[in-house]
Amino acid sequence: MFRTILVPLDASAEAERALPFAEALARAGSARLLLVQAVNVHTVPGADPTESQVLALDEAQAYLDGLAARISDAGITVETAVPYGPAAEEIVTEARLRHADLIVMTTHGRTGLGRWVYGSVAEAVLAHSPVPVLLLQSWLGEHPWRRLAARPRLLVPLDGSEFSEAALPVAFELIQQLGGELLLMEVVTPVDQVVAAGGPGGPIVVEVADVEALLAAARQYLDGVAGRLSEQLGAPPPRDLRVGDPAQMIADTAREHGVDLIVMSTHGRTGLARTAFGSVAGGVLRHASAPLLLVHPADVLAPASLSATASTGKS
Repeated sequence: MFRTILVPLDASAEAERALPFAEALARAGSARLLLVQAVNVHTVPGADPTESQVLALDEAQAYLDGLAARISDAGITVETAVPYGPAAEEIVTEARLRHADLIVMTTHGRTGLGRWVYGSVAEAVLAHSPVPVLLLQSWLGEHPWRRLAARPRLLVPLDGSEFSEAALPVAFELIQQLGGELLLMEVVTPVDQVVAAGGPGGPIVVEVADVEALLAAARQYLDGVAGRLSEQLGAPPPRDLRVGDPAQMIADTAREHGVDLIVMSTHGRTGLARTAFGSVAGGVLRHASAPLLLVHPADVLAPASLSATASTGKS
């Protein structure tokens, strides 16, 4: 499925942590890597920027060429691109032009990769990327990619919506490619009391949802999804049902089950926003012990200006 894997870089060691993970995926699927470093030189008003731009482009190309030579020696097909312009726009443009199937990047880097998790660049890339985006948290250590070689376990959080199920085809392809196993989960969020209004006799409390009924419905839903997948997987995948805060429960489940990769949609009924910075995906990214692969159904995303998103930093 992943024939071309794009890795954004910025000449920092933190950004390069994405390379071993991308290389492992490329080896497993005989994919090619596309290394991209966007260059955008800011000069003093009135000064000729040409010389600075050419120098920056040459330096970036030399840097990528060095990485490409090392990766090629390991038997992986690799290409490079040094576009000129704002990072988010150029990453998305290169993904489209080169027909990338996946973007793999770390959550910290010298030129702003740290802001890609919660800032404007990440919002723009994730909101407009035509392909899934895999984020490797910098605090996971040096070798999270090694677990891909030993029957990795993938967790797919669902919420009963078709939006959340957009992650399933991607997870299934990875299972087929890596020889791993799939774990499904859903989180039920109880509402203790909701005060609707105040009246002469005091506040009016809306009827509290029956948690047991919610759990039963969630269990039936997960069993149904597992049943649909059983023919493709050979057996129904295991399921985990939790009650509590969705982001925390997903992170806890990943930790307790030794999950190697979380695959989830960035839009769903549990509160995921149109980018990865909704309450659920953002919380999972902060707390999970495994990398996060984000998938979004393009047809449910509201049209927006990439430049506006990148400049304002708001979703």
